[in-house]
Amino acid sequence: MKSANAKNLLLASILATFVVGCGGGSSDSGSTTPEIPVAPTTPAKIFGSVEAVSTANQTITVNGYTLQTAGTPINYENNTLELADLTPGIQVEVETLKGKATDIELNPAIAGVVSEVQGNKLVVNGTTFTFSALNSDIQVGSWVMISALQQTDGTWSVSSVNQAPILTHAEVEGRISQLDTTASKFNIGSMQVEYSNATIEDGDILKNGQWVEVDGNFENSHFVAAKIDVENDTDYDGVEIEGTITWVNSELSYFEIDNRTKIQVTTNTKFEDGVKTDLKSGNQVDVDMVNSNSGLVATNIDFENQQPEIPVTQAREFSNQGSATLSNGIVTINGTEFVIDAATHFDDGLTEAMLNNMWVEVEGIEVKATALTPAHWLIKEIEREIKETEISLEGPVSNNSLWNYTSSDNSLAQFDGKWVEVECRLNGDDLLNCRLD
Repeated sequence: MKSANAKNLLLASILATFVVGCGGGSSDSGSTTPEIPVAPTTPAKIFGSVEAVSTANQTITVNGYTLQTAGTPINYENNTLELADLTPGIQVEVETLKGKATDIELNPAIAGVVSEVQGNKLVVNGTTFTFSALNSDIQVGSWVMISALQQTDGTWSVSSVNQAPILTHAEVEGRISQLDTTASKFNIGSMQVEYSNATIEDGDILKNGQWVEVDGNFENSHFVAAKIDVENDTDYDGVEIEGTITWVNSELSYFEIDNRTKIQVTTNTKFEDGVKTDLKSGNQVDVDMVNSNSGLVATNIDFENQQPEIPVTQAREFSNQGSATLSNGIVTINGTEFVIDAATHFDDGLTEAMLNNMWVEVEGIEVKATALTPAHWLIKEIEREIKETEISLEGPVSNNSLWNYTSSDNSLAQFDGKWVEVECRLNGDDLLNCRLD
C-alpha cells in the first residue's frame, strides 16, 4: 500500500559529485551514475472521505494523500468555508497539482435543516440518520451537511455530520427507486421526491437505478425538487476514488464500489499490494480510472489493508443461466423474476431488445425487503451465453431446487437451506451431479 509520505513528497534530484585525482588521474570507469528516483504523482482529481485535517500544518489527508491547503479555496454551494470546518469523514472532491490541493469542494450526500434531535439520531429532510459522534451544538433548526453512503436497502451509513452555512436550498443524492413518471415522483431511500417543476440537467431521462443529486426543499413530508443532476461516467474521468468493493462479476472483469460506481478491468489495469484475484466484495481499494466508449476503466487498483471509512453492508451475490423473457424491466428465467435498472451492465453489445428467447447469464445481488420495496433479485450484469451441458449457478437451494431447476438425482438436496455456488450437468430443466464450484 502506498504510504502517505510517499504519495505526497516530491523527491529532490540527486546531485552527483565526481572527484578527479591530481597528476593526470582519470575517473573510475567502473562507477555508475546514481539512478534518479521518479517522484510519485498525485492524481489530478481525488474523490473520497477526509481522513485527517491539520490546521497547524495547513494540510488535509484524503485517500492516503496528505495535501497542502494554504490559500486553497474550500467551498460548498458557493459558500466559502475554512479548513477548520472540515472533519474526518466528510466527503470531498479535490483538485490537485504537485502535492497541493488547488480546489476543495464539499460533497455531502444530504444537506438540510434539522427537524428533530434525540441522542445520536437526527432527522433531516424527513429522514432519520444515526451518528455516534453527533456534536451537541447541532440542534433543531441547524443547517447540516451529512456525509454518508447509501446501502442496497436504501438506508444510510453516516461518516460525518457538520454544521453548514444557511443555504438557499437543501440537497439529497442517491439511487432512484419507485419512479412514477405519471405522478412525477420517485424515492431516494425512504424519502419521496416530487419533481414536476424541476429542471433536469442535460435533458436526461429519469430511470430507476440512476444516481442523482437533487436540489430543492423539504415540504409537507416530501422533497420538492428544483434541479436534478444525473451522475454519469464523465464525472469520474481522470479521478481517483476510494471505497469498498460491493460486487464483482465471475470473470473479475467488472466490479462496483460502494453500491454506486461500476468499473471495468482490462489487461492494461495495474494492481498494487494485491492481484486481480483480490477483487472481492468487502475489500477496500483506491482506483484510478478514465472514461471510455464502454464506460469507466480502471488504470490502477491499489488494495488497502484497512477498514473502510464508512461501513458498507455486503449483499449476497447470485448467478443464473437460462432462456430469458423481458417485460417492463423484469427478466424472467425458468420462472424466476430478476430486475434490471439503469445501472445494469449489458455485456457483449447486448440490449434489452435482444433478450427475449436468448440464453443468457445474469449476475447480481439479493435486495432485501423494505417498507417501500419488496425483496428482489437485482441484475448487475447480463451477458449472452452458450447453452452447454455444464451449468454454473449461485444462489439459495431449497427443496432440492435452485432457480426452479430441480435435481432428479437429489444431488442438490445436500445443500438445502444453503447459499451455494455449484456446477451441474444440465438435462432440460433437470440438474444432475451438482457439486460445489
